[in-house]
Amino acid sequence: MTIDIRVTKKNGWQILNYSDKRKVVKAKDGTYSWSNKKDAEKAKDILIAAVATKKVIISDRHKFKEEYLKYASNKLEDAKTEGVRLSAASVKGYLSNYNKYIFDCFPDIYVDQVTGPVLRDFVKEVYKRKHNIFTGRSLWRKVTDVIYKIKTFLRYASGENMDINDNVLNWHLKNQYGLQPEDDSLFYPKVTTAIQPAEAARLIDGLYKNKNRSYLDLLKLTSVASFTFLGLRYCELKGIKKADVDLVNQTIWIGGVWDTTENRYKNKTKKRASKRHVEIQNDYLPYITEWMDKIKDIDNPFLFPSLRTKKPISNHNFRMMIWTTYEEYGLATLNWKFTNKNNVGGKRNPGSRGITKSFTIIESPFKGCPTKTFRHSLATHLVNAVKAKGSLIDQNYVMNVLGHGDYKTTENIYGNHVLEVSPEERAARRLAVQKAMRLQITKNY
Repeated sequence: MTIDIRVTKKNGWQILNYSDKRKVVKAKDGTYSWSNKKDAEKAKDILIAAVATKKVIISDRHKFKEEYLKYASNKLEDAKTEGVRLSAASVKGYLSNYNKYIFDCFPDIYVDQVTGPVLRDFVKEVYKRKHNIFTGRSLWRKVTDVIYKIKTFLRYASGENMDINDNVLNWHLKNQYGLQPEDDSLFYPKVTTAIQPAEAARLIDGLYKNKNRSYLDLLKLTSVASFTFLGLRYCELKGIKKADVDLVNQTIWIGGVWDTTENRYKNKTKKRASKRHVEIQNDYLPYITEWMDKIKDIDNPFLFPSLRTKKPISNHNFRMMIWTTYEEYGLATLNWKFTNKNNVGGKRNPGSRGITKSFTIIESPFKGCPTKTFRHSLATHLVNAVKAKGSLIDQNYVMNVLGHGDYKTTENIYGNHVLEVSPEERAARRLAVQKAMRLQITKNY
């Protein structure tokens, strides 16, 4: 678009943008009017040069908040279109961030006015206004997410021919040490706790003793055994269908996932490499075989079926099942709340009735990762096995088990856990370290 900038005698001498309904514009130094034409013409020439180099934007400007809201809303609508790869879970945060932070903490400026200092002041404003809502770790993680999404929007805006300040993309929150919490526990993301072999064995042994008590008890056993031996993501496990299980060849096909946000099956996985066959280990075979026999007559295609619908077991029931199991075996402390809906205000409730129960997690090493902990544990075992001398487990096998396309990803995420070892193994390790150090110390205590 051609910019038509002229000097006109109006309230003294002013610079007008004739391409935008003769809108009065300010000079580069912020001046709006001059007492003589010569000074106004000089300011106009400087302004034209600044516009040409995009140091100043005077037309086709877009309000940041308005455009961000449109972007967030459109992404969410696109995600609701069945058949597209975009998922609601991946984009709902954009709209949530607008409503919770951008709406009242971000300044009312144009897209091209967003700079590094603007983002810095925005983070400070979020700290100031929202510090009573979150714990320290949560607030730092939240501002990190908000800044990431703002910069993603700015890249989109640039691609849509909106003018942005390109330098803002070089501003990184990770380099803003004055905004980062000093406490390591607040700054670094929480690390998933890998369940120890003894803990997993205690769960499986205990659940096995009670497996014949009820359908739910067998479901608990099979679920825990499946997470332990397969190391699958939660959405992968829920997406397994009975037809995907091949007991003869001892494999399970991971061909899709159950999208918990949209509550439907999707013929897609997190990564291309995540679509794979995983082996049924010999120790796991009896558990999955008994479960398959148990559910063979249930008219539901999924391996972990809901007994009321044609879908997998609900997130609510699965979550409660896992946490009650942890509580039963001393791996979690829960606070239970029971609500009697049979009576409301002393009167019989004619509507939804019954006693409902809910819980909050008071303490558990697996808080925030109740199923992911098994994946981390298995992955750690496999990564350690790859490094062992004479091991038959190679990197490609480990990547296939976990559904990764790059072994470095596997090692970086799962290679930093320390699993418990026996006293004999610990003693052997100390001797190995002593041998590796090769110190010739003559004075011994």
